[in-house]
Amino acid sequence: MPDQTVRVRFDPRATPKFTFDCETVRLTAAGKVILQRRPRSATWTFLVAKVKRDKLKQFSSTVPGNGRSLHINDEFKDRKTTSYSYNVTVKLGRRTYTSPDPVIVNDPGG
Repeated sequence: MPDQTVRVRFDPRATPKFTFDCETVRLTAAGKVILQRRPRSATWTFLVAKVKRDKLKQFSSTVPGNGRSLHINDEFKDRKTTSYSYNVTVKLGRRTYTSPDPVIVNDPGG
């Protein structure tokens, strides 16, 4: 499955602050993980995503739609199944917040 959509909820007063409707996303080819802000009427915006331990330099992120969504682009260079943790940074007012570690799994055998 190339492109996967993940709905993200954020509330700085909640525990946890971030909720991802899918904590682990599995890709079987090059594509992107599309993070969508929920609810749509939320006032926070996406700023950036950072994929950890990206030794192959296969991930990048873009923020289309004035921060209402965030795309993590995956060139899918892995030859074996590999998991990558990532962080998402959002902005609410003048403050920024960074998420815990959801996961992208690149699965060439999938």
